[in-house]
Formats: sequence, structure tokens, C-alpha cells
Amino acid sequence: MSGAGKTTVCSEFAKAGFDIVNCDVIARRLTEKGSPALQRIAARFGGEYLLPDGGLNRKALGGLVFSDKKSLEALNGIMYPYISYEVIDRINRSSAEYLLLDAPTLFESGLERICDVTVCVVCESSAAVERITRRDGIDAKAAADRLASQHGADFYRERCEYCIVNDSDISALVKKTEEIIRALKGKE
Repeated sequence: MSGAGKTTVCSEFAKAGFDIVNCDVIARRLTEKGSPALQRIAARFGGEYLLPDGGLNRKALGGLVFSDKKSLEALNGIMYPYISYEVIDRINRSSAEYLLLDAPTLFESGLERICDVTVCVVCESSAAVERITRRDGIDAKAAADRLASQHGADFYRERCEYCIVNDSDISALVKKTEEIIRALKGKE
């Protein structure tokens, strides 16, 4: 769930020795200028979603896909195979004892099948909209559209073994995260 505090949670997992595989970072790399994924995106959505230098216009494409479900599905259809391949390759190359897959669309992409345990971070929609506007420098409507394009908190609660509800301050979020880290490391 966007705006729930996933970045803070991932940071705590990293401090605890987990190797973090960040799917957003992978997606950005896969859509660099001249990449096969970017070429497919341009072919599907049009050149107006490219910057003058040939890079991806993320803001324009985000405006489209977060307000149009069919466009989001088309983008995901292009990106998920590329991301899944890179994630599996990254996991295979990792020598870490513990690994965390930071995947905002874990279930949509099917990558939950390769996970031993799933953890979600959720919060109230109003708090998420406020955090997204502040973080991404977009207006509340754009943030709400982005949130509406995703599953609600109940979707994640029903599918994950652990759920962190970020309903307080950052120290409470860190404490909840540390408890889950201890529980996961205790399963050795």
C-alpha cells in the first residue's frame, strides 16, 4: 500500500542484516533510455510518454496508468516479466542469510510464490494520501488516484502472515518492525 511506510520498514530490515531487493529500483533500471522495456512501453502508449532525451516520462505515464485501469494492466503486462526475471536473478546471486523482497505489487506479479513469508505495511487511506502528496509532490487527487489503483489494506491483511499497521508515529512503526524481524529470525 503506497504511503504506508514501506520505505521505513525496509530500512529497519536492512539494518537487521536483510538483503533488500527493491522492485521499484529494478523497474527504474529496466525502463532506462533505450531499454527493451521502454521500447515496448513507447510502442504501446506512444511517444508522448517519453522525454525529449528519450527517457521515460514517469510523471505523464503515472498520470495515465493511475487513472485508467486498462492502461495500468497493460503497463504491468509489459513490466512484470522483466521485473520477475531480474528479481529471481538477484535472489540467486545473493549470499545473504536473510533477504527481503520490497515488491509493492507482489501478489499482482505472482512473486509471492517465491516467498517463504509475506509482510505488509498498511495505514488509513487518508494518511496514505497525505504522505504520497508530501513525498511525491503531487496534489491530493493524483495521490488518491494512485491509491485507488491499488488494493486496499484488507487485501494485504488477508494474504500476509505479518501485517504492520502504521497508525502512529515513526518510533511505533520501528518498534512493530523490530518485533517482526525478531519473530522471523527466530524461525531459523
